[in-house]
Amino acid sequence: MVNRALIDVSQCEFDFSGYDVTLIISINVSAMPTSLFARLALPPPSAGAVIKLARLLSRPVQLIPFTVQAAVMTRLVQQVCQEAIDDGDLDFLQGRCLQVHIDDLKLQWSFGFAQRHISLIRYQAADVTISGNLQEFLLLASRREDPDTLFFQRRLMIEGDTDLAHGVKNMLDAIELEQLPFLIRQGLEHITARL
Repeated sequence: MVNRALIDVSQCEFDFSGYDVTLIISINVSAMPTSLFARLALPPPSAGAVIKLARLLSRPVQLIPFTVQAAVMTRLVQQVCQEAIDDGDLDFLQGRCLQVHIDDLKLQWSFGFAQRHISLIRYQAADVTISGNLQEFLLLASRREDPDTLFFQRRLMIEGDTDLAHGVKNMLDAIELEQLPFLIRQGLEHITARL
């Protein structure tokens, strides 16, 4: 027995001219569950469990070939930052290298920006580096902490070119949680509920 409709098909339009049939389905977002994890009745994990799982997974992530990491990370970051790219807000990164270090997991990625496209790059000296532990990056991504708080409390560190660092901090501050893909956003909200 289904007690909640996820798709509202009450607004359908059919066109039978020739053999073509057009079906327009409107998705009723208000009927969707507020959280995928709430619907599955999964309680938020403890902060310790999140960190332990991340440490366990960090080694396999390090073993993933660079081309696979680049494809996934580039697509995700490009999607999250697309509005800022379209508005020209990331032009200050043109030809520069931003490195991200997740210290407790011993992971790092370097991002470049050229021709309005973000890419994961190898072997380039960083112009600016952001580093911190996984918990701080999760809090930042989920917007449970703002970048200023994390940087001023030195829970996240930013080093390198001062102007570039300031621009990166402002960029992080401007990113909205809604810009993340739905499943990632839901996962972040669920995971960080107890951080």
